[in-house]
Amino acid sequence: MKYKIAVILTCYNRKAKTLACLDRLFHAQEVQGDVELTVFLTDDGCTDGTADAVRTSFPEKDIHILQGNGQLYWAGGMRLAWKAAMELSGEWDFYLLLNDDTFVMDSVFPELLSTHDFSLRTFGQAGIYSGITCDPHDPQRITYGGGVYADSTRTRIRELEPSGKPQLVERTNANILLVSPVVVKKVGIFHEGYIHSGADIDYGITVRKAGLPAWVTAHVCGTCQFDHTSDADVCRALMKMSLKERMAYLRNPLHRERDYLVLVRRHNPGKYPVTWLLRKLRLFAPSLYMMVNKARGLY
Repeated sequence: MKYKIAVILTCYNRKAKTLACLDRLFHAQEVQGDVELTVFLTDDGCTDGTADAVRTSFPEKDIHILQGNGQLYWAGGMRLAWKAAMELSGEWDFYLLLNDDTFVMDSVFPELLSTHDFSLRTFGQAGIYSGITCDPHDPQRITYGGGVYADSTRTRIRELEPSGKPQLVERTNANILLVSPVVVKKVGIFHEGYIHSGADIDYGITVRKAGLPAWVTAHVCGTCQFDHTSDADVCRALMKMSLKERMAYLRNPLHRERDYLVLVRRHNPGKYPVTWLLRKLRLFAPSLYMMVNKARGLY
């Protein structure tokens, strides 16, 4: 059996990484042999020639490049590519969401597909399967995959390490995320409310709420450098800014203020009023915000 997989990516001015990501993907495809890939790549207004470089580097591959307007960011770019895949064919065996700074290992397809088989055997249901990634320079340092809530307030997350068998999670990353069409039929794709970040975390939570399983793979199946700044470090940076600079920073879609509030409102609405107030405190009095979170044991 040959699996037909629609690969979903978005890119913005990371030509070298995007090319390396696709190169690793196609190499893993050749190693596996029984997967047929069609790539849907959003070029969200790249000015570094990424789209042309992709066409030149992979002339024989089935790649559809969607043109963004430069304002889609990650979540919007992924939605555009995902919708294009759904419009082209209703016969995909899976959708594979992939970050263009993630480099899959040759084992990625056996890992993901065996996780799918495990889900069917264990729950009798297809779900979503997040490939665990490690730091490119330190294979012992896990960077992305999925996690479970570590307390009853659903504030702290415990990211799962590879255990040798698939593990259920409550939140997922989409650095490498294999999605069954059964899931898409039931819950759709990424929520429209997200601009840049949070859409993949939201998706894992939504899938679990719908009664479908979300898993991380048994082993590491890719590398990706962890590049997110901690909330504590963001707060320290905000403390050095003027109010005008803080407002500009927190309105930038790359810095997740709005997306984070959407995530809380959708999945932990009881916390939303307090979260909204705390975020306003972070804007107007970041030093006090730092003190509050230290008292809460978060920093």
